[in-house]
Amino acid sequence: MAFGSLCGTLIPSDWDRRLMYAFAGLLNACAALVLIVANRPSIYLAGTALYLITNGFGWAWFTALTAEVVGLEVRDASTLFTILNSAGSIPLIYMIWLDGAGYRHFGVHGLLWTDAVASLLVCAIVFLVFVVRGLGLRRVPRPGIFPAKPT
Repeated sequence: MAFGSLCGTLIPSDWDRRLMYAFAGLLNACAALVLIVANRPSIYLAGTALYLITNGFGWAWFTALTAEVVGLEVRDASTLFTILNSAGSIPLIYMIWLDGAGYRHFGVHGLLWTDAVASLLVCAIVFLVFVVRGLGLRRVPRPGIFPAKPT
């Protein structure tokens, strides 16, 4: 996961964080699909590593998105960041429940299919919202090293 978080920094910081977070979910779903078709321990090991890397990538972009939403210039940035971060953890609770239901009914493959389908569904919803609402890609301006001096 740490490696995946570091890989998240390879993506230019001015890319649209909303879509990058959704893309991280898409990558994670692909990793779960690799685990589903794993028929040898070496493939399962590679799939597990890929799953953890994409999970770390998702956490890195969730943090970047949260920081963008909160902004760093507000007075209560740390409090707002913590509240939004906590609210962002709510999906973990219901995904644990859904994954457990998939496992209970269909075993390990059910757990992985539930995880993959849920990630793909959320990613599809995000992209659909972008198309329906006509949201364009946005580039986050990079702050300069030295702020402009007032004249």
